[in-house]
Amino acid sequence: MKTEKKKSGFSTELSDIAKVLSGELQLRKREEEVEKLTQKAVKKQKDLRRKKIIEGEARVETEDKLKKVVQKIKLYEWEAPIRFNQPFNPKMFLVLTGVMLLFIMYLAVLGHYGLMASIIALLFFFYVAGTTPPITVKHEINTKGIDSLGKLYEWFLLDTFWFTKREDQYLLVVGTKLRLPNKLMMIVGEKEVKPIFLLLQDKLLYKDIRRWSKLDQMNFGEYIPIEKI
Repeated sequence: MKTEKKKSGFSTELSDIAKVLSGELQLRKREEEVEKLTQKAVKKQKDLRRKKIIEGEARVETEDKLKKVVQKIKLYEWEAPIRFNQPFNPKMFLVLTGVMLLFIMYLAVLGHYGLMASIIALLFFFYVAGTTPPITVKHEINTKGIDSLGKLYEWFLLDTFWFTKREDQYLLVVGTKLRLPNKLMMIVGEKEVKPIFLLLQDKLLYKDIRRWSKLDQMNFGEYIPIEKI
């Protein structure tokens, strides 16, 4: 009888231990499932927020529990003119003004007054840009993205980058996933091209441009392929 009681008690203990272990396993499985669902939900929220940010429908909040906090650490900083320094040619400007005046007179006959105002504004812009030296601005590459003209563009908003050369000036162009601006353009010095390239190539893809039109060359300069960096 005692032996049977001992066996019965031992079986009961084993049964209790099995139930406990089974309960712990089920609890662990539930925790893992909850963790997976949580990660999936967080990813979904991040993707949704990124989409809204790209479409301009939402702003990035500084305190976001769903977003991993990345400390902003400066990696590289440089100063450069805000635009290309285009020397003013008075004779060329007079010729351009004469042609534009004839075109404005033609538009006046047709009654396109809005287009006339746009051409006059464009002439004024050319004059100011040619006679006023460009201001110097700061650009920065940090662990969170690129800070240009006092605004931070985080890495997930950026897409590709490439360099161009216009006379003796270099231009860094960074494509964005935003509607505006769809490109960031920053003038860099010749000595700054390689260190900037080494930093950006770890985050962004260098754009391989096969066709570079004359209009692109007039606006941005000559495209520099990756082999010539």
